[in-house]
Amino acid sequence: MMRIKLIRRFFIVLIWILIWQTASMLTGLELLLASPVTVLRTLFEMLTTWDFYKTLLHSLCNIGGGFFIGLAIGIILGMLAGKIKIFEEFIALPLQLMKSLPVAAFVILLLMWFGSKKVSTIITAMVVIPMITNGVREGIRNTDRKLMEFAKVYRMKKINQVRYIFFPESYPYVVSQLKMSLGMCFKAGISAEVIGLVSNTIGTSMYYAKIYLLSAELFAWSLVVIVVSALFEKIVLALSKGLYLLLSR
Repeated sequence: MMRIKLIRRFFIVLIWILIWQTASMLTGLELLLASPVTVLRTLFEMLTTWDFYKTLLHSLCNIGGGFFIGLAIGIILGMLAGKIKIFEEFIALPLQLMKSLPVAAFVILLLMWFGSKKVSTIITAMVVIPMITNGVREGIRNTDRKLMEFAKVYRMKKINQVRYIFFPESYPYVVSQLKMSLGMCFKAGISAEVIGLVSNTIGTSMYYAKIYLLSAELFAWSLVVIVVSALFEKIVLALSKGLYLLLSR
Protein backbone atom coordinates (compact mmCIF):
# COMPACT_ATOMS: atom_id res chain seq x y z
CA MET A 1 0.00 0.00 0.00
CA MET A 2 2.81 2.38 0.94
CA ARG A 3 4.68 1.54 -2.29
CA ILE A 4 1.60 2.32 -4.39
CA LYS A 5 1.18 5.64 -2.58
CA LEU A 6 4.82 6.58 -3.23
CA ILE A 7 4.57 5.63 -6.90
CA ARG A 8 1.39 7.67 -7.27
CA ARG A 9 2.99 10.66 -5.58
CA PHE A 10 6.07 10.33 -7.82
CA PHE A 11 3.97 10.46 -10.97
CA ILE A 12 1.96 13.43 -9.67
CA VAL A 13 5.19 15.35 -9.04
CA LEU A 14 6.49 14.30 -12.46
CA ILE A 15 3.34 15.59 -14.16
CA TRP A 16 3.67 18.96 -12.44
CA ILE A 17 7.33 19.18 -13.48
CA LEU A 18 6.28 18.51 -17.08
CA ILE A 19 3.64 21.23 -16.81
CA TRP A 20 6.29 23.57 -15.44
CA GLN A 21 8.67 22.68 -18.29
CA THR A 22 5.93 23.19 -20.89
CA ALA A 23 4.97 26.57 -19.43
CA SER A 24 8.63 27.64 -19.48
CA MET A 25 8.98 26.60 -23.12
CA LEU A 26 5.77 28.40 -24.13
CA THR A 27 6.88 31.54 -22.33
CA GLY A 28 10.25 31.39 -24.06
CA LEU A 29 11.80 33.69 -21.47
CA GLU A 30 14.05 32.13 -18.83
CA LEU A 31 14.10 35.50 -17.07
CA LEU A 32 10.39 35.20 -16.28
CA LEU A 33 9.95 31.45 -15.83
CA ALA A 34 13.08 29.34 -15.59
CA SER A 35 12.81 25.69 -16.62
CA PRO A 36 13.19 22.88 -14.03
CA VAL A 37 16.55 21.91 -15.52
CA THR A 38 17.86 25.47 -15.21
CA VAL A 39 16.60 25.72 -11.63
CA LEU A 40 18.28 22.46 -10.62
CA ARG A 41 21.52 23.51 -12.29
CA THR A 42 21.40 26.82 -10.44
CA LEU A 43 20.67 25.02 -7.17
CA PHE A 44 23.66 22.70 -7.59
CA GLU A 45 25.86 25.71 -8.33
CA MET A 46 24.61 27.40 -5.16
CA LEU A 47 25.37 24.26 -3.15
CA THR A 48 29.05 24.55 -4.06
CA THR A 49 29.45 28.02 -2.53
CA TRP A 50 30.15 28.94 1.08
CA ASP A 51 27.76 31.92 0.87
CA PHE A 52 24.83 29.52 0.38
CA TYR A 53 25.45 27.70 3.65
CA LYS A 54 26.14 30.94 5.53
CA THR A 55 22.84 32.37 4.28
CA LEU A 56 20.95 29.16 5.04
CA LEU A 57 22.40 28.90 8.54
CA HIS A 58 21.64 32.53 9.31
CA SER A 59 17.99 32.19 8.29
CA LEU A 60 17.63 28.84 10.05
CA CYS A 61 19.03 30.27 13.30
CA ASN A 62 16.75 33.31 13.12
CA ILE A 63 13.57 31.42 12.28
CA GLY A 64 14.35 28.36 14.39
CA GLY A 65 15.26 30.57 17.34
CA GLY A 66 12.02 32.52 16.93
CA PHE A 67 10.05 29.29 16.81
CA PHE A 68 11.47 27.89 20.05
CA ILE A 69 11.14 31.27 21.81
CA GLY A 70 7.50 31.42 20.70
CA LEU A 71 7.00 27.81 21.79
CA ALA A 72 8.34 28.49 25.29
CA ILE A 73 6.31 31.69 25.72
CA GLY A 74 3.19 30.02 24.32
CA ILE A 75 3.45 27.12 26.77
CA ILE A 76 3.81 29.49 29.74
CA LEU A 77 0.96 31.74 28.62
CA GLY A 78 -1.24 28.74 27.84
CA MET A 79 -0.70 27.20 31.27
CA LEU A 80 -1.54 30.47 33.01
CA ALA A 81 -4.56 31.13 30.77
CA GLY A 82 -5.84 27.60 31.34
CA LYS A 83 -5.73 28.06 35.09
CA ILE A 84 -6.54 31.77 35.55
CA LYS A 85 -9.60 33.11 33.74
CA ILE A 86 -8.75 36.79 34.27
CA PHE A 87 -5.29 36.22 32.78
CA GLU A 88 -6.87 34.61 29.70
CA GLU A 89 -9.04 37.70 29.23
CA PHE A 90 -6.04 39.98 29.79
CA ILE A 91 -3.91 38.41 27.03
CA ALA A 92 -6.82 37.92 24.60
CA LEU A 93 -6.29 41.29 22.86
CA PRO A 94 -2.54 41.00 22.12
CA LEU A 95 -2.99 37.40 20.99
CA GLN A 96 -5.77 38.46 18.65
CA LEU A 97 -3.57 41.23 17.24
CA MET A 98 -0.77 38.72 16.61
CA LYS A 99 -3.21 36.46 14.74
CA SER A 100 -5.03 39.17 12.79
CA LEU A 101 -2.54 41.86 11.76
CA PRO A 102 -0.55 41.12 8.59
CA VAL A 103 3.15 40.32 8.88
CA ALA A 104 4.08 43.45 6.90
CA ALA A 105 2.49 45.74 9.52
CA PHE A 106 4.49 44.18 12.34
CA VAL A 107 7.70 44.16 10.30
CA ILE A 108 7.47 47.89 9.61
CA LEU A 109 6.97 48.65 13.30
CA LEU A 110 9.81 46.35 14.34
CA LEU A 111 12.12 47.95 11.78
CA MET A 112 11.33 51.36 13.28
CA TRP A 113 11.94 50.15 16.85
CA PHE A 114 14.74 47.59 16.63
CA GLY A 115 16.20 47.63 13.10
CA SER A 116 16.34 44.63 10.80
CA LYS A 117 18.72 42.33 12.66
CA LYS A 118 16.20 40.35 14.75
CA VAL A 119 13.00 41.11 12.84
CA SER A 120 12.53 37.59 11.45
CA THR A 121 13.10 36.02 14.89
CA ILE A 122 10.50 38.26 16.53
CA ILE A 123 7.96 37.80 13.71
CA THR A 124 8.34 34.01 13.84
CA ALA A 125 7.81 34.01 17.61
CA MET A 126 4.73 36.21 17.22
CA VAL A 127 3.21 33.76 14.75
CA VAL A 128 3.86 30.77 17.02
CA ILE A 129 2.79 32.24 20.39
CA PRO A 130 -1.00 32.50 19.80
CA MET A 131 -1.25 28.97 18.36
CA ILE A 132 0.71 27.27 21.13
CA THR A 133 -1.06 29.32 23.80
CA ASN A 134 -4.42 28.21 22.43
CA GLY A 135 -3.35 24.55 22.28
CA VAL A 136 -2.03 24.44 25.85
CA ARG A 137 -5.03 26.34 27.21
CA GLU A 138 -7.52 24.05 25.50
CA GLY A 139 -5.60 21.00 26.66
CA ILE A 140 -5.72 22.13 30.29
CA ARG A 141 -9.39 23.13 30.05
CA ASN A 142 -10.32 19.70 28.65
CA THR A 143 -8.33 17.66 31.14
CA ASP A 144 -10.40 14.87 32.65
CA ARG A 145 -11.78 16.16 35.98
CA LYS A 146 -11.88 12.65 37.42
CA LEU A 147 -8.13 12.40 37.01
CA MET A 148 -7.69 15.71 38.82
CA GLU A 149 -9.88 14.49 41.68
CA PHE A 150 -7.81 11.30 41.81
CA ALA A 151 -4.63 13.39 42.07
CA LYS A 152 -6.07 15.42 44.95
CA VAL A 153 -7.28 12.39 46.84
CA TYR A 154 -3.86 10.71 46.67
CA ARG A 155 -2.03 14.02 47.17
CA MET A 156 -0.03 13.68 43.98
CA LYS A 157 2.85 16.14 43.68
CA LYS A 158 2.42 19.04 41.25
CA ILE A 159 5.32 17.88 39.09
CA ASN A 160 3.72 14.43 38.79
CA GLN A 161 0.35 15.99 37.98
CA VAL A 162 1.96 17.87 35.10
CA ARG A 163 3.84 14.81 33.91
CA TYR A 164 1.16 12.14 34.19
CA ILE A 165 -2.08 14.12 33.81
CA PHE A 166 -1.75 17.55 32.20
CA PHE A 167 0.94 16.66 29.67
CA PRO A 168 -0.72 13.49 28.24
CA GLU A 169 -4.16 15.12 28.27
CA SER A 170 -2.92 18.32 26.60
CA TYR A 171 -0.63 16.68 24.05
CA PRO A 172 -3.24 16.09 21.27
CA TYR A 173 -4.36 19.74 21.46
CA VAL A 174 -0.82 21.09 21.55
CA VAL A 175 0.51 18.92 18.74
CA SER A 176 -2.30 20.00 16.39
CA GLN A 177 -1.40 23.65 16.99
CA LEU A 178 2.29 22.76 16.76
CA LYS A 179 1.79 21.42 13.24
CA MET A 180 0.02 24.62 12.20
CA SER A 181 2.71 26.84 13.70
CA LEU A 182 5.47 24.84 12.02
CA GLY A 183 3.74 25.39 8.68
CA MET A 184 3.46 29.12 9.30
CA CYS A 185 6.78 29.98 10.93
CA PHE A 186 8.96 29.67 7.82
CA LYS A 187 6.44 31.57 5.68
CA ALA A 188 6.33 34.42 8.18
CA GLY A 189 10.07 34.38 8.85
CA ILE A 190 11.06 34.48 5.17
CA SER A 191 8.45 37.18 4.50
CA ALA A 192 9.95 39.25 7.32
CA GLU A 193 13.42 38.83 5.80
CA VAL A 194 12.13 39.94 2.39
CA ILE A 195 10.40 43.05 3.75
CA GLY A 196 13.11 43.92 6.26
CA LEU A 197 16.03 43.08 3.92
CA VAL A 198 17.84 41.25 6.71
CA SER A 199 21.43 40.82 5.55
CA ASN A 200 22.76 37.35 4.65
CA THR A 201 19.36 35.64 4.72
CA ILE A 202 17.23 33.59 2.33
CA GLY A 203 14.55 36.28 2.17
CA THR A 204 16.99 38.96 1.10
CA SER A 205 18.56 36.62 -1.48
CA MET A 206 15.10 35.98 -2.92
CA TYR A 207 14.38 39.71 -3.00
CA TYR A 208 17.54 40.50 -4.96
CA ALA A 209 16.85 37.58 -7.29
CA LYS A 210 13.48 39.18 -8.04
CA ILE A 211 15.01 42.64 -8.50
CA TYR A 212 17.57 41.38 -11.02
CA LEU A 213 15.11 39.00 -12.74
CA LEU A 214 17.06 35.90 -11.71
CA SER A 215 14.07 33.58 -11.78
CA ALA A 216 16.21 30.42 -11.66
CA GLU A 217 17.84 31.58 -8.43
CA LEU A 218 14.45 32.62 -7.03
CA PHE A 219 12.99 29.18 -7.73
CA ALA A 220 16.11 27.49 -6.35
CA TRP A 221 15.80 29.36 -3.05
CA SER A 222 12.10 28.50 -2.98
CA LEU A 223 12.98 24.79 -3.26
CA VAL A 224 15.49 25.19 -0.44
CA VAL A 225 12.82 26.77 1.80
CA ILE A 226 10.37 23.94 1.04
CA VAL A 227 12.91 21.22 1.84
CA VAL A 228 14.32 22.90 4.96
CA SER A 229 10.88 23.73 6.40
CA ALA A 230 9.71 20.14 5.79
CA LEU A 231 12.80 18.72 7.52
CA PHE A 232 12.46 21.18 10.41
CA GLU A 233 8.81 20.17 10.85
CA LYS A 234 9.63 16.45 10.89
CA ILE A 235 12.45 16.94 13.41
CA VAL A 236 10.35 19.04 15.79
CA LEU A 237 7.37 16.66 15.61
CA ALA A 238 9.66 13.67 16.17
CA LEU A 239 11.19 15.39 19.22
CA SER A 240 7.74 16.22 20.59
CA LYS A 241 6.62 12.62 20.14
CA GLY A 242 9.80 11.35 21.78
CA LEU A 243 9.26 13.70 24.73
CA TYR A 244 5.66 12.52 25.03
CA LEU A 245 6.70 8.85 25.11
CA LEU A 246 9.49 9.58 27.60
CA LEU A 247 7.31 11.49 30.06
CA SER A 248 4.40 9.10 29.71
CA ARG A 249 6.37 6.14 31.06
